[in-house]
Amino acid sequence: MDSEFGDPFENEVEEGGSFSFISSLNGTLCVVDCSEEMLVKDSETGVSRAVLALEAIKATYCNKLISGSLDHLGVILCGTDTKTSDYDGIHVLLPLDTPDKNCVEVLQKTSNEFTAGKFQFGRGQVYSPYHLLWTCNSIFTSCVKKLGTRLVMIFTNVSEPHNLDAKTRQLATTKARDMSELGITISIIPLPTLDGSQFDVEKFYSALVPDHEVTNPTNDIEDLSMRVHRRESKVRMTASINFVVNPELTIGVQCCNLFGEPAAKHINLCSKTNQPVVTVSSVVRETDRSVLLPHEVYKSCKFGSETVIFSKDDVEQMKVRSDKGIYLIGFRPAGDIKFHHVAGKSTFIRPSETVYNGSTDFFVALLTRLQAREKVGLVHCVPREGTPGYIGALIPQLEERDEDNEQIRPMGFHLIRLPFADDIRKLNYEPSIEPNPAQVDAAKSLILKLKAKQFSANLLDNPEVMQFNKTLEAIALEKDRIEETEDSTKPDVESMNKRAGKEMSKFNDVAFPAGYSIPDECKKPDYKRVITLVQNRNREGTLAKVSVADLKLYCQGVRLKVPSSAKKGDLVDAVKKFLG
Repeated sequence: MDSEFGDPFENEVEEGGSFSFISSLNGTLCVVDCSEEMLVKDSETGVSRAVLALEAIKATYCNKLISGSLDHLGVILCGTDTKTSDYDGIHVLLPLDTPDKNCVEVLQKTSNEFTAGKFQFGRGQVYSPYHLLWTCNSIFTSCVKKLGTRLVMIFTNVSEPHNLDAKTRQLATTKARDMSELGITISIIPLPTLDGSQFDVEKFYSALVPDHEVTNPTNDIEDLSMRVHRRESKVRMTASINFVVNPELTIGVQCCNLFGEPAAKHINLCSKTNQPVVTVSSVVRETDRSVLLPHEVYKSCKFGSETVIFSKDDVEQMKVRSDKGIYLIGFRPAGDIKFHHVAGKSTFIRPSETVYNGSTDFFVALLTRLQAREKVGLVHCVPREGTPGYIGALIPQLEERDEDNEQIRPMGFHLIRLPFADDIRKLNYEPSIEPNPAQVDAAKSLILKLKAKQFSANLLDNPEVMQFNKTLEAIALEKDRIEETEDSTKPDVESMNKRAGKEMSKFNDVAFPAGYSIPDECKKPDYKRVITLVQNRNREGTLAKVSVADLKLYCQGVRLKVPSSAKKGDLVDAVKKFLG
């Protein structure tokens, strides 16, 4: 069993056979329709649909820039008079590349010009959807970086492009099918129409995206930004592996990472030249100090009175207990898997038709039956060659959507690593003081009075995290000042006293009666008193009269590192040296 409980599929590079690792970088092209319908300002908000799309794209760029993501983003305007490609009406505003400050400035400038009614790229030009898809395909093909997922998001409120004939429709449909076979996903993000009618995806876009998710249009920038974030970062594929159900049935699955960015590669730098340091290891012969080749190195093991010699290939073969893959062992009730059984980061599993056709049908059937019977699957997972693998559990998860038909949770299995018996320990807790019935009743009354009828943790933002993100944004975008964040977590003391003043007073009287004293172990250390005491004693030259407890507390308060076993003389010398 591996010593680390991390994701065994992440940050590996291997190809061939029944298993291959996939690049964790995402590539996304955002296409904004600049037709006349998209540039008309809304009567209520005063913001056009094109500006709404640009602001949502800008928010995605800012999030990628702040988080230091290496994902690639690009923006294309279609329906413009100017062109940067070989076709009319298609203008590449931002090439496919990692986000930077200049990209955000270009998006902000374009959004401001659209708001002011200035269209430097022109407007209302007829374009061909086939040429648009061809341009997107060419951009992905010319990308130097290897991308794990490639996505084209089209922002429009026009159900059917203008002057669309049967030939162009057929060419666009064929091109979309070819892009799908190449692993390029097309997603439509509908925006509100001018007359308030429903965006009809069946008129044209259903042919491009047969399994399109029909969502309700929105005029809210934050809501649209969240939808873009969900579409752009649904899953992050890390590997493709075989799922062996039995010796006669094998399907293909993809291993995905639902949370977190790809880990940055650690590079050692030379302290003098600041250049990358290359580590080279060699095995030398003890007698003549000559360098040995890999096939000349052997390992040995003492077995009785004899020494058994093993080559490097022998050692690697001894580690292999089974071929790489996920092997189904059996099923257990879902209640048998407890929270403390999750020994590390989970991996999300979804079907893949790349190697075995029909994998999706069997995968969905297995998942729905396990969910209906409240069962989980037990598997033996060997993520790569040369590893013993581990026992894991497949937790089924059905697809979940919100009221706008946006996907909240995808369908698939969560593959969690189960611990061995030696990894589970029992913790001994000291018995705590049980409250009396009067204290319990007072606490219940107080909680009922202060309980909010409709409360969600999503309504409150962590002020420290928000301020930290705004600081990063100011640094990344080189802003002159940092915006202040309003703390929405501060309690409304006046309203609390008005609503539950009597209950709070009663609880204080019952829980903390007259003469109650706080135990010493619950009191906070008085660093201010100790720091003042030590500084005064040091000036008077009587630092040796300070007790050992106060000296250790002073070192803790000023974060002065001293050994836990240090004696009083050592503490006095360390404090004197610290105070100078």
